[in-house]
Amino acid sequence: MLTGELAIGPAPRAQRHLDRLEQAGVRSVLSLTGEAEALLPSTIAERFAWIRLVLPDHRSDRLVQVEELEHALVMVAELRQQGPVFVHCLAAMERSPLVCLAWLRRQRGLDRFQALDYLMQIHSGTCPLPAQLAILDRMDL
Repeated sequence: MLTGELAIGPAPRAQRHLDRLEQAGVRSVLSLTGEAEALLPSTIAERFAWIRLVLPDHRSDRLVQVEELEHALVMVAELRQQGPVFVHCLAAMERSPLVCLAWLRRQRGLDRFQALDYLMQIHSGTCPLPAQLAILDRMDL
């Protein structure tokens, strides 16, 4: 869990994954995958405050835009009102780390390198592409 407010990981594909999230105190979920990309348990919306915001990854023909990342931060803030938020994409390597990095920069005042170092300590699977990281430098943080 990042600072007790955000958690990061791969798509929760089974009920036992949702059970673990509840046990960890997570109250809401921000899904960054498309429906066909990761089949989530049908009970996710019953068990959590849940928002799907599809962002592009390395398989897309485009990079995430600043406006999309800003929108993701607005969604995190909205979900945070319910309690800790689990942010996920398919494998928790690119999109969800990028959103968490932006959040750490904005909420904790970390520079890109501090945020990346911290996130890699918390979640070793963190691996956004250099072009994705460059988006952070274009944000008003």
